[in-house]
Amino acid sequence: MKKPPPLGPNAFESHHAFFVCERIGQEGWLPYHQIRLPIDDLGFRQSVTAVERLRTYSRKPFLMDEHWTRLHQTLELIGVGRSVAERIAPANDHLLSCEALSERVQELFDRNAELVDSEGEIGITVWVTPGDRVGARPSMAVHLNRIDPQLVRSRMKHGQPVVLTDVVQPDEASWPRRAKVRCRLHYFLADSAARQAAEDATGVLKDTDGSWTESGIANLGLVIDNEIFLAPQDRVLPGITQGHLISISASLGISVRRRPLTTEMIRRAETVILTGTDSGIWFANAVYQSSDGAVANIREFDRPDARSVLRRLQNAMPSGQ
Repeated sequence: MKKPPPLGPNAFESHHAFFVCERIGQEGWLPYHQIRLPIDDLGFRQSVTAVERLRTYSRKPFLMDEHWTRLHQTLELIGVGRSVAERIAPANDHLLSCEALSERVQELFDRNAELVDSEGEIGITVWVTPGDRVGARPSMAVHLNRIDPQLVRSRMKHGQPVVLTDVVQPDEASWPRRAKVRCRLHYFLADSAARQAAEDATGVLKDTDGSWTESGIANLGLVIDNEIFLAPQDRVLPGITQGHLISISASLGISVRRRPLTTEMIRRAETVILTGTDSGIWFANAVYQSSDGAVANIREFDRPDARSVLRRLQNAMPSGQ
């Protein structure tokens, strides 16, 4: 089917989004550009916001159930909804159940069918805050976001620079690393340091033991002797795409092991695999290290060939990757 021509620049800003905010008496559909979170909402005041970003492949939302499971885990981990007699706990709230969220996404697509058709592949964002006080009904939104197909193709074909930074992943005692939240300051600082090496680089966070964890857009995997090494589960966000990589690796007979990812392992790796929602599975074309403002080139990588572990994984992804 031929893709319709793209709509005008205002079409995305005007798409119908779902927004709930008890503080201002809002619950329903409105133009995306009219979503306004009050300044006293804890999502703004204290950056307490659970979030999930999904995307389509072949115009169908990918792994929705897995995203809703992680959203519920995040809400439980950060304690959103525990008061008010569990009124807004994910299992009970009519807005946050898996069934309700899936139905909302379908309605989002139905209401914006022309835009979705013109985009081809598109992203979906769901976020939830505690509202304006502990125990209030949460604020939430469900809206579309654009997928940049040119950027995705470039990352898949040519890769992306990765920079190991001095920014340390927040300790588990501060907040659970398994929670996907909108407080992105540590990722922002890592990416700011990374841009000293390359404008399109992503910055990787250091762990307290000096090993490497993840970036703001990607989980990391190292291919060494045709095995894939991932960081331990308790050290990184449980990436949905990384979970899918583990599944397809098993189907392809590729071993996956978890252990702290060290600089020496990166030096030995045949490929540094990156996984994330928007770009799927791609790779690092170079790895740098940033320390005290100085940037050193750790190593560069050739483009993986058609028989490589990376290409086999990419070929096993849904069409549209």
